Amino acid sequence: MLGVATPGGALAPGAPFPAVLASSIEREAVAPGVSRATYRLVTIAGPLVVSVVVVDPREPTVRLGTMLAHDRITSKDEAVSSMAHRTGAVAGINGDYFDINGSGAPLGVLVRNGNLDRTPSSRVALTIARDGAVRFETYRFAGSAADGAVSVPITSVNEWPPQNGIALLTPAFGTPAGTPGITLVGLEPFARDRGDTPRYRVASVTVAPPWPPAGSLRLAYGSAAQGFGPVPDVGDVVTVAYDTDPPLADVASAIGGGPELLRNGVAIDDPGSPNYAERDRRIPASAVARLADGMLALVVVDGRHPVTSIGVNRAELVALLRALGATDAMLFDSGGSATLVARVLGEPDASVLNEPSDGVERPVADGLFVYSDAPIGPPARLVVRPSRIVALPGARIALRARVVDANDHGLGEARGAWRVAPSPVVDTLGDDDVLHVAQATGSARVHVTRGGVAADLPVEIVDRAARIVIGPLRANPDPHATISLNATAFDAQDRPLAVDGLVRWSAKNAAIDPSGRLVTSDRNAVVTATAGGTNATLTIPVGRHTAPLALFDVVAVHNGWTFVTTPANGPGTMVVGEDRLTLTYDFRTGERAAYAVKQIAIGDPLALSCAIDGDGAGEALRATLVDRYGERAIVTFARSVDFNVTRRLSVAVPAALAPPIAIRNFYAVGTLANPPLSVAGTLSLHDCTATLPGAQAP
Repeated sequence: MLGVATPGGALAPGAPFPAVLASSIEREAVAPGVSRATYRLVTIAGPLVVSVVVVDPREPTVRLGTMLAHDRITSKDEAVSSMAHRTGAVAGINGDYFDINGSGAPLGVLVRNGNLDRTPSSRVALTIARDGAVRFETYRFAGSAADGAVSVPITSVNEWPPQNGIALLTPAFGTPAGTPGITLVGLEPFARDRGDTPRYRVASVTVAPPWPPAGSLRLAYGSAAQGFGPVPDVGDVVTVAYDTDPPLADVASAIGGGPELLRNGVAIDDPGSPNYAERDRRIPASAVARLADGMLALVVVDGRHPVTSIGVNRAELVALLRALGATDAMLFDSGGSATLVARVLGEPDASVLNEPSDGVERPVADGLFVYSDAPIGPPARLVVRPSRIVALPGARIALRARVVDANDHGLGEARGAWRVAPSPVVDTLGDDDVLHVAQATGSARVHVTRGGVAADLPVEIVDRAARIVIGPLRANPDPHATISLNATAFDAQDRPLAVDGLVRWSAKNAAIDPSGRLVTSDRNAVVTATAGGTNATLTIPVGRHTAPLALFDVVAVHNGWTFVTTPANGPGTMVVGEDRLTLTYDFRTGERAAYAVKQIAIGDPLALSCAIDGDGAGEALRATLVDRYGERAIVTFARSVDFNVTRRLSVAVPAALAPPIAIRNFYAVGTLANPPLSVAGTLSLHDCTATLPGAQAP
């Protein structure tokens, strides 16, 4: 089912994709008409992991649908796996860009079960027609609400606050924020003849919270909409009409994202995405593609993990999709949001297939999901995990066995004794579920039986490891502490290599036992793992120390710091010198934030600390950090500078940022207060330090 460029499943995209030195693929069924694959590539630029789910929309038991986080436009967002679990999906992928750390609302169109939940943006969207056909198209929206002679344009659905015209809020919106100057009109259905434009009776008119209940249809009139004429009153009958172009009549589901990547096999340089300026950066990427054979592919490329997957830029992603057989494709929200889930054969629920760059799943606004209506049947075959074994001679591998039916539904654990057909690559497989591979190299498909069902398990024994990675990554134990290390090995095709029982450990400045259990001293530990003729050495920082940061060094005259405001050219000043930054701001005339900007590398800190001379005005003090991939994070030293003395304030550096890390700016902002501040003042920062991992250098 999976489209590939070369026979046998090897993936070798053309330029500008970095040349592929080695590749491997693991693939299996998910459900009738649904399969998944993981490609591991070794390229001249670094390793890449590509996860793919391929869906046949023509399979009668397959359904495609969109989901909204917590079934609300405004929410704290929801993980893709959570949306899959609560709706019974066998696969899914994150969808549109969204108002992260804000309302949580998707930024583009969303249609669920034929209902428009979010107004279209100018970006391309994926459409699933009621007959199952898949299209990539751009929507336009128009609508109006009429009360007698007064007709007001409806400019948005489920957007808050309203802009220009009326915002129509459906039950999917949730509870609006307490925004001043808005009148919210609650509606209830009004009897009408079939075929008439829908009419509603005004049930309530509200100018401040509590708003009409979320279960009703509501019209939000901002100042622009109120300029068209009087707002409807209780008891009035309002006519509401809206649609999109193309119309929604045959649309079952639609989900935004963008930009468009491929159209009829031709690459599209589409500027319509929030991250167009970053198209040349390698990032984790999430995309959906239609293949030449009519299949639909959900694709995620991991990134920001130098050891396992470096990510792709826009042009490399297009080359990759072409190699997978795509003719048409679009991007979904990427970066830390890129998440692909699918039901692993034998398991009851979908799980995350890729490695999200934040280290954990990022909650997102919506997603595209795959459902299977195939009936559950009797036991048909055995599923063994791992499903393929690549090992060094003599390695031990713990096995797990489950039973599935003919439609790939999991039926639970396999029980009973193992039966293994004689094979030159297997030494023993006992009741402890541990397979001991033979001491000689070779490969074979091993026939195993358990619980009355059977499977053929591919086993390959190689004589050498190509590389070893010591984990956990970024470990930072305390002095005289105990931690457990692990060694992950890969073969020449960058396939994970079973080495359990074969790794030899050694350490300097610490003690380590044969299992990788490390006991630290008060010095940084240097650990070496050796297996299969290859070794890896890692310095593990022990403890933490504080180091001064020369951020405002007077030696560098006019040392690159610049002063900017939001909006631009606002009042205020910035003075840098004598190891001090003094920032003056004025929020009384529309200025919302005042920035001191300069990007300064600070290494791999765990925390930052600065002495702050406060002005007692209540403004917030924040900083922006940026990592090696350009990912940004905002840290808050104080949500309210309500003190007029000197205080030392500290912030933790988000663990999701990949070092080396840099400070991009410090800034004062008045909009974290409610209502926003209208004050002027002055802040000073000095004596900044970084908390760094490891024993302090002598």
